[in-house]
Parts: sequence; structure tokens; C-alpha cells
Amino acid sequence: MGVRERDIVMSVDGIEVKVPRGRKTKTRNGGVKPEIKEKFADARNNPPPVVAKTAKQKEYFRLLNDPEVQAIVVLGLHGTGKTYCAAVTAADMFRKNEIEKIIVARAYVQTGKTSGYKPGTSLQKLYPYVRNVLDTIKQRIGNGAYEIALKDGENGEIEVQEVESIRGRSFDQKSFLIIDEAQQTTKEEMKSIVTRVSDSCKLCLCGDVRQKDIQGESGLEWFMKFAERHQLKGVAVIDFSDPSDIVRGGLVRDIAIGLMKDEGK
Repeated sequence: MGVRERDIVMSVDGIEVKVPRGRKTKTRNGGVKPEIKEKFADARNNPPPVVAKTAKQKEYFRLLNDPEVQAIVVLGLHGTGKTYCAAVTAADMFRKNEIEKIIVARAYVQTGKTSGYKPGTSLQKLYPYVRNVLDTIKQRIGNGAYEIALKDGENGEIEVQEVESIRGRSFDQKSFLIIDEAQQTTKEEMKSIVTRVSDSCKLCLCGDVRQKDIQGESGLEWFMKFAERHQLKGVAVIDFSDPSDIVRGGLVRDIAIGLMKDEGK
């Protein structure tokens, strides 16, 4: 007879995830063996719930799932789970057919040029920088569904795009748009994005204004000031800049705290 054990609690990017243990059956010699097929089926059809690790993360998840909040500005250092939480929410909405498309976009400024100078598709160029987001989506919707939805990264239900390539594009589908490293966008790029987002699109701008590489005011900074100045409804800002917001442990946490101290925070 199968024996059910307690769930396993794992930590993914600082977020606690409950993973059900697989059922175990007795073997002829009295041992037990896991029923792998059933475990994988459960994980594919019912991904484990994500548990917010801090009160601020709980509020972040609330904003991500609030239909009245159309755009969220998420600030903070790495290790706070700001991008991971957005990816989990987008994937779960996609799995439940609440949205039709996920777009992951990123500014490309590492070399001082756009990724157009590099050979390959947008997915090939940006994959090293958005891999964590894509891996999270894959874990939530399953490998098969992920491969079908991603296709070539440009023409599927999951898109990977450079910010420059989506300027002026309209987002009319039920979609979830994640802009990672949004502090690297220019004012013109941000204007062309926020003015094209329809009521059926959720926009999540993840970044840290202290880590920008562009000169002058970034698009993220401009949008924050603009939204506050005009008291825009449907725009929320959440800031993970306090040391207590860093949910990763070990060296990553120590480095993040050290950077904040160097900046006089």
C-alpha cells in the first residue's frame, strides 16, 4: 500500500516552494520505491504553490494578481525575488489560460550597442540574460508546454525580445509583459512601451536605478516620476531596497548588503 509523506519545502531564489513527495510502494524485499510517473504528473498539472517569504513579497504577489493594477514598478537589488515572483505569476496565469502570451524583454547595453550587432535571433542573443526567467516559466508550465509556446522565441506564445525591438508595438492580447533590468531603458524607449499597453496587458518593470549603465535619467526613473506627478491609477511601486528584503542567503546576500553599505544606504 502506498505511503504518503510530508511535503518537501524547497527554496528557489529565496522563495519557499512546497513540493509534494512522490508516493512510495513496497518492494518484494520490504523496501520502498517512488512512483516516478505519478510524481511528475502531479508536478506538471498542479505545480506547487509558492509561499511568500516576507510580508513585502506577499504584497508583491497581491499586486501582481490584482486586476486593477496594470503596471508595477519593482525596485531592489538582486536576491530579493522581484523577477522570480513576476515570472511565477505570469506562468501560472498562462497555465490557467488567464493570459494568451508572455513577453520577456530586456535592454541590451553590456557592450554599448544593441544586440542587433550580434548574430542570431533575439532568443539566442538574450538567452544568457533571461535564462532564469525562462527556466522559472518552464518549471511552472512543464517542459512540453514550454517548448510548444516558446517556438523560436519570436513567433510563439512566449516571446523573448530586446526592448528596442518592441518600441511602438501594441499589446492588445491578454498578455504579461516583463521588462527586466528596466533601469537600462531610455526615456524614449519607456514612453513607446507604456503608451502601447492595453487594458488586457499586465506590465511589470523590474530594475534597480542604482545599477544603471546609461547616462542621464533612465526610462524607469522617468516613468516613476511621471506616474507620481499625475497620480496615475493602476500603477503601483514596490521597493525591495531594505537589507531585510534580501531573501537569498550566503555570499549573494553578503555582497548585496555590502553594495548597499558602499552606497551609504
